[in-house]
Amino acid sequence: MKLFKKLFGGLKTPTSTMGTSPSIHLLIAEPTVTPGACADTRFGGTPSVNEGFAWPTCKGCASPLQFLGQIRPTGAQHLHLIFMCDENPGECGQWEADGGANAVVCVPVNDLHVAALPSAGQVTRGTGYGARVEPTQAVDYTQAHNAFSGRRRDVLGQLGGAPCWLQAEQTPSCNHCNAPMRFVAQLEPGPDHTTEMNFAGGCAYLFECDCSGVSAKFLWQC
Repeated sequence: MKLFKKLFGGLKTPTSTMGTSPSIHLLIAEPTVTPGACADTRFGGTPSVNEGFAWPTCKGCASPLQFLGQIRPTGAQHLHLIFMCDENPGECGQWEADGGANAVVCVPVNDLHVAALPSAGQVTRGTGYGARVEPTQAVDYTQAHNAFSGRRRDVLGQLGGAPCWLQAEQTPSCNHCNAPMRFVAQLEPGPDHTTEMNFAGGCAYLFECDCSGVSAKFLWQC
């Protein structure tokens, strides 16, 4: 017995982590937004850009893309400006990460100004709302969304964590290093059905890679 204690008595019993859930960072709609350019996550309105910004166009129909919103990853010094074609819904392949009917423009958070709008096309959504992060203990995003006690449409998605795919996993590859890109956010259509983002009733997914500067891709599933 003395030998047993000598050999094993000093060992500590590991603390069990069974039953604990990760913190899911829900994005919750805020009705007010900072006027003008800002470095915060927000949706609708006009993008906050740097000098040299060029409004992206659709590869399929050549129309200016509609601005959906801007996402700032946790702790990041850049914004992801998300655009998608609104001219021919469903015809240009808006759901594809590499189809050219959506685009993500990555800009630093310093020296921002409000972008000038193209002269043609429905390039803004006619709405504007902010977002706050609400940490929630849950197994995954779906569980956190279902457990939200407020208005369900006020859940705008999640920031960070892991994607909850509606269909098969579709993590895009970086154009520079060909590696799977890092998950940034999962997005719901929005708080009002009259001004919602057109994901055909599904969810959108944002990914990034910083192997050569910062690049990002966007896709959606329904």
